Amino acid sequence: MLVAEHYNTTPVEIPYRGHAGKLFKRDFAGELMERHPDLELVDYGFLYRRDAVLFEVQDDITWFLMEKRG
Repeated sequence: MLVAEHYNTTPVEIPYRGHAGKLFKRDFAGELMERHPDLELVDYGFLYRRDAVLFEVQDDITWFLMEKRG
């Protein structure tokens, strides 16, 4: 399972195109692993909008790769 998110340790709501309650920064991957103890973190990383190699990245994104144990 791959999760890409706007990561933040404390949930924060972000206005999205004039709408409320549609976009959040939070620890979605951590919440998933707490709810599903059979998920194991395999790898993770960060895409930075100012990275010259990764052009046209829209925003800063944290990603988490997990797999189900057993």
